[in-house]
Amino acid sequence: MYMYYPNNSPWSFLVQRLVDEAVQDGADFNECCRTLEHIPDKDFEAWYREWMRSGEKIEALAQEAAQKSRFVTAGDAYIRAFTYYRAAQFWLGYEDPRKNSAFARALDCFGKANSLGTPSYARVEIPFAGTTLPGYFCPAQGGRRGRGPVVLYVGGADTFAENLLFMGVSRITKRGISCMTMTGPGQGEVVRVKKLYTRPDYEKPIGAALDYLAKRKDVNPRKMAVMGVSMGGYYAARGASLDDRVAACLLFGACYSVLDDLYDYFPHIRSSLQWIVGAKSPDEAREKFSSFTLKGVIDKMECPLLINHGAEDFIVSPAAAHRTYAEARCPKELRIWQANEGGSVHCMGDNRAQAYAFMFDWLADRLS
Repeated sequence: MYMYYPNNSPWSFLVQRLVDEAVQDGADFNECCRTLEHIPDKDFEAWYREWMRSGEKIEALAQEAAQKSRFVTAGDAYIRAFTYYRAAQFWLGYEDPRKNSAFARALDCFGKANSLGTPSYARVEIPFAGTTLPGYFCPAQGGRRGRGPVVLYVGGADTFAENLLFMGVSRITKRGISCMTMTGPGQGEVVRVKKLYTRPDYEKPIGAALDYLAKRKDVNPRKMAVMGVSMGGYYAARGASLDDRVAACLLFGACYSVLDDLYDYFPHIRSSLQWIVGAKSPDEAREKFSSFTLKGVIDKMECPLLINHGAEDFIVSPAAAHRTYAEARCPKELRIWQANEGGSVHCMGDNRAQAYAFMFDWLADRLS
């Protein structure tokens, strides 16, 4: 992995993720570089301040363009502002009111871009537990008519329906597969506004999303796949193991045990994990996460399974991929990405182009 901040893997990885989103029109590479010029290594206040400044600058450009009826320009700028506001709040603690404020500004910018139709993502509301879970349905490209294949895309500890749209969705829809992203318990606005915390039985929110998809007239209920990224690898594997409607399961990073593979493995994320599970203390968080495991679950999966993981992943232990593969009894494939080819870090962050091609070609073959 290229170290944008030498000797600081977490910061370098986050910059790497922004670069990937820039490739997919979620940000601009040079705007990111100009922002990073003013952020010294490990200066968390500067990180917040400079990304907020960039978000405000680009949002102002969006507003000016909208006033002149230049809606494509406005929509593009609102999307970039969404990304920069989201970046600003990343390192803030959940007790810091600036975190929710920046996140709200990010979602507001995304909503404005979507309302302008540039781009245009169909927001959906998935009935669940007396409320709804938000998502976005992106139809397959190419003008397909009738019922077609779909993949449900589930994020992890810090991803949600909106930013998943800039993590490979266009590569999926190009292959004739529709994609629906979702924000589930413990994620995005669902945990911040609706106070629905993450839960070990994630097959339930995934099942609710599949219920919604199966009723759509443009979805073939026999060709519904589930894909999870990072901690979402636990969520997706859980859902695919316990719901026989799933036709294929793609893990964009594995997570067998949230406690062992993530909470204990990557200390930087413990406070965030504690918050999304609704724990008041580290001890309570550990107790809650002890039940977030695929033990006795993954062996129930019957659909084809593809596990991808970086050999040098410092966020989720590579052992998660090997254990998931060892205990699965379904048709399965394990792809460990090595440093000499790129893709060896968390969720193949330093080789997304090749990772997307490999994963989504596999998915297309299984759903054809």
